Amino acid sequence: MKILVFGAGPLGSLKAARLHEAGHDVTILARGQRLVDLQEHGIVIREEGVDGEEVAHVPVAESFEPDDDYDLVLVVMGEHQAVQILDTLADNEHVPTFLFLGNNVNGTDEMVQALGKERVMLGFPYPGGKRDGHVMRVLPINEDEKYTIPIGEVDDTIRPRTRQVAAVLEDMRGYEVEIRTDMDEWLKYHVALLMSGLVPALYAADISMKRLGETRDLQVLSVRATKEALRGLRSAGYAPSPPVVRVFEYVPEPICVWAIGRLMRKEYAKISVEGHARDGRDEMRYLFDGLRSILDETDVETEAIDQLAPYYEPEIPPYPEGKRELPMQWGGLAGPVIGIGALAFVLRQLRSKSRRDSATERRFGKVCYEVGGPEEATAVVFTHGFALDRETWREQVSTLSESYRVLSWDLPGCGNAAEVSDPVRFEVAARELLDVLDEEGVDKAVLVGQSMGSLLNQYVAYHHPERVRALVHVGGFPLHEGFSERTIKLMRWHPIVLKAIPEQLLYDVFGRLVARTPDARQYVSEVSARTGKENMVSLERGFIEDIEEGIPELTDVPQLVVVGEHEYFPLRKKAKEWDERLPDSGYATVPEAGHIANHDSPTAFNEVLSSFLETLD
Repeated sequence: MKILVFGAGPLGSLKAARLHEAGHDVTILARGQRLVDLQEHGIVIREEGVDGEEVAHVPVAESFEPDDDYDLVLVVMGEHQAVQILDTLADNEHVPTFLFLGNNVNGTDEMVQALGKERVMLGFPYPGGKRDGHVMRVLPINEDEKYTIPIGEVDDTIRPRTRQVAAVLEDMRGYEVEIRTDMDEWLKYHVALLMSGLVPALYAADISMKRLGETRDLQVLSVRATKEALRGLRSAGYAPSPPVVRVFEYVPEPICVWAIGRLMRKEYAKISVEGHARDGRDEMRYLFDGLRSILDETDVETEAIDQLAPYYEPEIPPYPEGKRELPMQWGGLAGPVIGIGALAFVLRQLRSKSRRDSATERRFGKVCYEVGGPEEATAVVFTHGFALDRETWREQVSTLSESYRVLSWDLPGCGNAAEVSDPVRFEVAARELLDVLDEEGVDKAVLVGQSMGSLLNQYVAYHHPERVRALVHVGGFPLHEGFSERTIKLMRWHPIVLKAIPEQLLYDVFGRLVARTPDARQYVSEVSARTGKENMVSLERGFIEDIEEGIPELTDVPQLVVVGEHEYFPLRKKAKEWDERLPDSGYATVPEAGHIANHDSPTAFNEVLSSFLETLD
């Protein structure tokens, strides 16, 4: 992939070096002395506590021109700088994706207005670092405990483009990627955790971690200011992200102060917090002002924030060193478990190791999947249809993840597993799904399947009934005596027909056959193209064999049969007959929807699905 890194500071330089090392066509943009340094020395990276330096000779550009052609531009800089180059970025209409990696508190309105929603993504770069002449000093990157880069779309969806960008970033040594559906909230809470209390307290301590660690009153004010900011964001309507951040509000001050004192003694804090605060004072003040403008619109008291805010001004004298006059409060939940848990979170958050609390992408073996929602909640597993991928469930995952443990995955041969080209039978796919459920600690789940996914779920329910709580079928039909021998013989012509159709025509026709709305049709065409014609032929061959073998009898678990209002008549008729044969089932029709009713009409489908899940609860 051809990539431009716009921003040649420590984090941008590190990303450019690692992407270059991974084999991507990378260029880094630099000006002034940094341009001279790069031309003379290359990118020089020194990890703290690690002997030696890493040098990468990456092509350097002095400007970004309207006719430059890149597949991806990483804008690795803070919001205060990024908004100043939007006109320059907008002059180029060739680049499809600009990923802004940096602090952001004011949202994406300016970016979207300048570049368009389809071209903007958000993320945050790790780890922290600082500039030392031509050398970029960064925190050590442990290969056994990789740094996690969160990224997301501005409309909180997950698209093929999202996963493509994630895959590129995961090529970097020492990194993994977390795809989030709440990136705006995540960035706001990240700013609140740092800029409301810790950073101004550090300025009050004359940018000395040692001095801050010895001045208990500043630590107390920092804790109180952070809690005020978190309450203010919630009051303004922003859901805590990650959700565990909410716990911080209820942890007693002495535990939080002890955590900050411990943080002051960590080398990573000295580099990532102290160094950044010293070198990026303008950015820190910009972010604080943006946070303050949000808090001012609420009725939350900000007494501690008000006391620390003046220290963003460099001319304000430091706070008295060693002062210990403010009494600490043990209000809230003082239980040691809560305190220790919150402490662990604080340390992880400030070290830039976010925990995956929203729907996040993972791999187990050859399976690529997403999982999210409360771990103790009822598990709901989504399986897509022929040649599609888990993206077809994006609206269901987003809606249900607040109340259920949701998991969606790519069937072998589809989506991110498209490299599998041999026919994959239900027996293999079922085993891989159960292995993923074992990995996630899911003993029993509600299986929701669309078309081919419905058939696979029936196979799992028959052969492994102890793992299935209920079944939901979308555009499905029975695997037990679903089709006559004559129909199956006719279906054997399908792979031959698929093989004969020109590729692009195949993907376009497939989109029109299975989807009704323009958005759904575009999705089907794009994802089937990623799956590929060869895989579609192989999948169809294995699929027909599995249908012919079937299962000996109907599955005996609670079930819901769902069809689109505009589903093909033979499938609609068969679904109704199937529902009447099932011992414990319900039947629902989704208006203005076709074969993939969940994607054609997600709101109506979500209501049907939620109602069914509530009956199980």
